[in-house]
Formats: sequence, C-alpha cells, structure tokens
Amino acid sequence: MLCCGGAQAQSNMTFFEPSGGALASWSLLDVTKVTFNGDDIVVTGKTGIEQYFDLSNVMSIKFTDSDDTPSSVTTIRDITSQLRIATSESSIRVIGATSGTVTIWNPSGQQLYSNRNWNGEDINIAHLERGIYIITINNTSIKFKK
Repeated sequence: MLCCGGAQAQSNMTFFEPSGGALASWSLLDVTKVTFNGDDIVVTGKTGIEQYFDLSNVMSIKFTDSDDTPSSVTTIRDITSQLRIATSESSIRVIGATSGTVTIWNPSGQQLYSNRNWNGEDINIAHLERGIYIITINNTSIKFKK
C-alpha cells in the first residue's frame, strides 16, 4: 500500500552566506535561469536583469514553499560595496550607509524617487507597483524586487 502526504513544488530560492544569513531570495516564478560563470553564480530574472554572486560568499541554496520563507523581508547584498538592503511591501532599509543621496529607478531608467539629504531612515516604497527596481545609494546601485 502506497501512502503519500501532500506533495507540492517549492516556490522560492534563497542563497545563504557562511554566517547563516540570507544573501538573496527570489520567487522561482521570477527566475528564468541560474548559471555558473567562473567563480560566480548568476541568477537571471524574467526582465533580463542578472545578479552575480561570488560562490565563496554562498554557503547554501535552499528551495522552499512560500509558507516556509523565514519572513516577508528579502535581503539582497551587493558584495562589492558591502551595502545591503532589506525590502518589504512598504519600505526599504539600507544597511551599511547612514547618509547621502538615494535614488530609485525603474528598469527603463525613469527616476521614481530621489533624496539628496537622506539620513538613514527607511525609504517608503508603498506607492510603487510590484516589479524590479534599482536603488542608487551614494553611487552604488543595487537591484531589488517589490
């Protein structure tokens, strides 16, 4: 007699760094391919935007159901600048910078938000539709998904 529990496919992919923290997380519906390029792992999204991660900074990759995700926050780190952002449905928190100029762009290059006197506070993105955006913090750009 064969008995099975409810099987279901995983819906999220998360990269974890050696310390155990989440390096980046994606909905698998938004990922078109994952490849290896030398010492990097490359994640390509439906919009064609690629994110590169040095393999030495990726300890593990976990595939989970949407109910298994650690929280509603997705953290994406730009390895070269050591800036990190944490996004939620309504805000972005920048970790690694406390002041400067912040600008948010859509993939077409349209500026959606700018603050030349940013002082470290969370940035309200509640008005943005779901999609891919680029945030520039003091001349360092990071792609993010809302």
